Amino acid sequence: MTARPRVLCVDDEPYVLDGLKRSLRARYDIVTTTEPVEALARLAEDGNGFAVIISDMRMPQLTGVEVLERAKTVAPDTTRVLLTGDADIHGAMAAINQGHVFRFLLKPCPPLDLEATVRAAAEQHRLVHAERELLEATLKGSVDALMDTLGMAQPALFSRAGRLRRLAGNLCEKLALPDAWQVEVAAQMGEIGAITLPPSVIPALEGGTPATEAEALMIARLPGLADSLLARIPRLEAVREIVRHQLPTDRNPVTPLAAAAPEGARLLQAVREYDALVWRGMPADLAVAALSARKIHSREVLVALAEVGGMRLPSEAVREIDVEELAVGQELADDLYSAKGLMLVGRGQVITERLLVRVRNYEMTTGLQGRILVVDQARR
Repeated sequence: MTARPRVLCVDDEPYVLDGLKRSLRARYDIVTTTEPVEALARLAEDGNGFAVIISDMRMPQLTGVEVLERAKTVAPDTTRVLLTGDADIHGAMAAINQGHVFRFLLKPCPPLDLEATVRAAAEQHRLVHAERELLEATLKGSVDALMDTLGMAQPALFSRAGRLRRLAGNLCEKLALPDAWQVEVAAQMGEIGAITLPPSVIPALEGGTPATEAEALMIARLPGLADSLLARIPRLEAVREIVRHQLPTDRNPVTPLAAAAPEGARLLQAVREYDALVWRGMPADLAVAALSARKIHSREVLVALAEVGGMRLPSEAVREIDVEELAVGQELADDLYSAKGLMLVGRGQVITERLLVRVRNYEMTTGLQGRILVVDQARR
């Protein structure tokens, strides 16, 4: 049996709510409240579980336009209807013109007009929801087919894309991030430009350790290449926005994403940096600690990342430094390798004058893999 559409009614007059409920309860599940803030909390809690919200125009706490504007943010698929009197008709028209309201009803509203409006609003919700599901399924299916085909040409590379997608999806689920499919598709398709890389550069991409400026430049260009490909696929504007904001995992100095970057872009950047550290052989808990030490990722994302991996968020007893900051007496928190893969200093070793000279010599000649992790004695 198909569930009946749910309708949320907000009015500071209880008798108006009683009238709405009597007129609509035969076809819909009606929830009423005299408190606009409570209505918005219910919407935020239930997501797009309500097909329609009907709000009075004039209420003490918030106007109906304000309620419906906020409702659009917390439950974008829920269709919005405004109840208004003759004196507020210009405000109601402005709300419709701004795109926030599906329709408005004049008080007193005849039952037949009310029922017809709510029926149209519920159908609008059904169509929007169905279109969203179709879009997600179609695009994800197309992306999967494309990635499977390309994976036959570069198995290791597209294995990485799969790892990023799975981890990003798990984080989105943990954080209850809306439109998680966009982040998952960005995690996969953001790697598509890597098919242009020479095979010798793939390890530098995976570990975030380019050995030369030429390799670093090739890796830095990948988001732009992916964006140019995604531009040919309709309805992927949000995915492209996530991909465009991605930065190299090895950037120095470590800088945050642009202020305009969407939440999904910030999450994916953390996933990519974490994957690069783990791919280099760093233990998962230490990788999370390293991201925490960078001070550019939200604690919420780091906690979710630790929980997804079955860990607790480590205390911030690790610092990530440049070779110029390395000093005698510091303890390494992770193995340190040259750019060619030679271990220079092991995890837990204390830097001596001789080791310091060795590290700096390699940094000037072959280079180092990534940055250096040291134990922060002040926070132990």
